[in-house]
Amino acid sequence: MSEKNKNKDTGEKEHKGKGKAKGEDPDPKKKIEAELENESSSEEEELKITRVGYVHVKQKKSWKPAYCLLIGGTFYYYKNSKDPDTKVKVELADAKVIHPVKGEKKQYSFSLFKGEEALFIGACTGEPELDQWVRVLNESLRKPPADAPAASGVNKKKPGVLDRAKKRAASKTATSVLGKKVMKAIVNDETTTLLNALKRIVKHESGSAKKADELEKNIIKIAVKSFLLIENKILSADDFLVADKPLRDAFELMVKVFNGRGRVKDDKITEALKRVEDMLKKAEEVITNLLAPHLTAKNMLRISAAFGCIANDKFLNQVFREEELENDLDKLIDAMEYYTQFHYH
Repeated sequence: MSEKNKNKDTGEKEHKGKGKAKGEDPDPKKKIEAELENESSSEEEELKITRVGYVHVKQKKSWKPAYCLLIGGTFYYYKNSKDPDTKVKVELADAKVIHPVKGEKKQYSFSLFKGEEALFIGACTGEPELDQWVRVLNESLRKPPADAPAASGVNKKKPGVLDRAKKRAASKTATSVLGKKVMKAIVNDETTTLLNALKRIVKHESGSAKKADELEKNIIKIAVKSFLLIENKILSADDFLVADKPLRDAFELMVKVFNGRGRVKDDKITEALKRVEDMLKKAEEVITNLLAPHLTAKNMLRISAAFGCIANDKFLNQVFREEELENDLDKLIDAMEYYTQFHYH
């Protein structure tokens, strides 16, 4: 571990060790393991939605973006997250998850079959996202069916002419002169350093510079569009704070994992990073439902692609164990610590 990381870890211990009682277990390993233990709230335990996100869906001979929702043992998809009408509802008992789909040229495809009938054919934007959908769908095959939640983001109100105009305006503004100025303001030197570190990590793990570039592009575009929605008073900064808690929780746990590596058992690290994935997925769900009325389906796919790459316990486990990525990971952890300590709302 680098000297910087040791100092950071020492500072964290000193901060958390204030007021240490007599007789407290002096074993630092047990203390770290305790910090990594699951402390789920009753609200989190009651949460039944397993996965939401936009994927490409095959409709006749064409592919279109659609909003998919997995809850209990039932899979739903809609035209978008505000569509009141279910396009497909699949109860997963006796279903099979097939990937890739035989005969389909589209990459990262998967399907839900019952008998010889394909009830759903979809495709993700990348392999990490595909792996996640396949995993959670297989896990849900044994769960009882569930109704779509009323608070899932689906409502009865159809978008009006003004809503559609605002969506087009937000999309066009992001590529206008104003949009480019906004992008320069958002992507400052500090952000550039962090994005470059993230790109190097993704490139190293995927072996693809293209995937790393696409991730950066997706993050920047969504950030710019979100900023413009706030500037145009279509959304407020407070609207985004709903995603702050799961994001903050994920960052805090990742900092603990980073500082605890090499001193606790691997299974504790693995369990903690799985919870990080769940927290990031919750943040994705909030952001998806918040931005869906204002952005095109194509841009909603950018959110799924970005979170699909990062909010992945397999990816996180590899990254946290790669010595070659230590410097880049250190930069990301510094940013997460800054966010959790100084991001006020």
